[in-house]
Amino acid sequence: MLRLNDKDGEWLLMKKFKFSLQALYNYKQTVEKMQKAELKRAQHALRELQDEENRLLQAYADNERSLEIALKLGENVAQALIEHDSYFRFLRNAIKSIRERIAKAEEVVVKCQQRLIITMKELKTYTKLREEQYQRYLKEAQIEEDKEIGDLVSFNAVADSSGLTAS
Repeated sequence: MLRLNDKDGEWLLMKKFKFSLQALYNYKQTVEKMQKAELKRAQHALRELQDEENRLLQAYADNERSLEIALKLGENVAQALIEHDSYFRFLRNAIKSIRERIAKAEEVVVKCQQRLIITMKELKTYTKLREEQYQRYLKEAQIEEDKEIGDLVSFNAVADSSGLTAS
């Protein structure tokens, strides 16, 4: 905010608002961005694992249908049972494994969310502190401006009463 100095007519620049915790606030904003990116990556990895689980479940269902058809046709039943049983074991093991990985990925997502929530709460606190400091700054600036106006008015009043005129 520019202000005219009442004594010699020079323009003065009022002090600029500076949040006392700005460096920490900036750091927390950076941390928040990094945590959001980390959460997004964790959620993406979880979705990929869930998609893989769905593909395995679909393969299991397809194998069941294939076995039913082979049994209905009655052709080489023993061989069909052996082949399908082997594939069923493979799929069950793969599904068990992917579900364990999904459980771990879900834990990672939850931990990322918890860290992000804490950071966002801290940022909210810093934002409130910043707003409070800014409101105090505005009040102080208003008091200073009122004082300067009062000084200018009293200077003009003294100058008028003594016969001096401000030029």
